[in-house]
Amino acid sequence: MKTFRDLYIHLNGVDLETFSNGLESQSKAPWIRRKDKEEELSGMGDKPICFEATKGTSVEPAALFLFPKEGETWWVSNIVPTEASELTHDQYNAALENFFESIVQPAIKGSSITVELTSNEVSVGSVAGVKVEKSLLSFSNLANKSTGSSHPLDRKRWLEFLILAHESGSELHTDLIIRTLVELGWSEESAIELGIQFEFSQDLLSYTQER
Repeated sequence: MKTFRDLYIHLNGVDLETFSNGLESQSKAPWIRRKDKEEELSGMGDKPICFEATKGTSVEPAALFLFPKEGETWWVSNIVPTEASELTHDQYNAALENFFESIVQPAIKGSSITVELTSNEVSVGSVAGVKVEKSLLSFSNLANKSTGSSHPLDRKRWLEFLILAHESGSELHTDLIIRTLVELGWSEESAIELGIQFEFSQDLLSYTQER
């Protein structure tokens, strides 16, 4: 399932000014640094680093913002379209990848700075592990999709998945479960109903564990 990619930049001892100036020195079409926007946002807390993709290239016109994450790590917190109302997953990721390849990589070459670019695909397995994903697939493949989890055997497999999902300790979000079930052939209505059950069960199991 498609998702928005994340870019994390670990400075590893390189000072922020050197890093930001290095990015600016690599500015080329479609990217220009927008120090005016940085100043506008500086009064709201941490001062960002902002670059903007201009019109007329394969990259959708958009403003890209880097903010401090934790320690010496910075990340691309958002890419906001400047002309369209929103960016698709493909448009967002294309802009991020272009910025990474044309600006970030040349700027950090030969330095101690390291980067992490996450995948453009997300799955239950990538978030919660193979065991949890196999449990969901087992339920989905064997369940009667017209009755959801009401049959005793289907209920057992569904409950097993819910418990494994909780035990994984992962941040498995309801929308990922719903979208995964739809991709597996469930109707949107049934997937949403199971998603609601999933969310309630995770809250209940967490409360039971903590009380």
